Amino acid sequence: MRRHELTLQAVDAAVEALLEDAADGPRATVSALARRLNVPRQTLYRDFPDQITRLQTEAARSATQPRARNTDKDQQTIARLRAEKENLTRHLYIYEDHIRRLTLENEALRVALQAHSGVTLISPRTGDTVPGRP
Repeated sequence: MRRHELTLQAVDAAVEALLEDAADGPRATVSALARRLNVPRQTLYRDFPDQITRLQTEAARSATQPRARNTDKDQQTIARLRAEKENLTRHLYIYEDHIRRLTLENEALRVALQAHSGVTLISPRTGDTVPGRP
């Protein structure tokens, strides 16, 4: 904002918003207020000293009060993430079992193909590998 556009109501609203954001985020500072209003800090100190004092006292008061560690929003997020983790773990076990069954089926089909074609696979020497087999 330009200096002539900056009003007491705009500064008060920005202070309120900054204090609300500071409840669960970074500290409310004069620099943050200046960034929010897009004005130099000196403009705020010079033209709005009462709002600066209010911001600093409220920020100091909230800094001395312990923050609630787990708010309802945090609890909901934790519960959602736990449910998601359980769901992903369940899917992982299903996919592991499916891969295990496919591996066994692949081996059975390979043995059946060898028996049907009359080809006997000779075990490779140590260190050698057969194409298509690990």
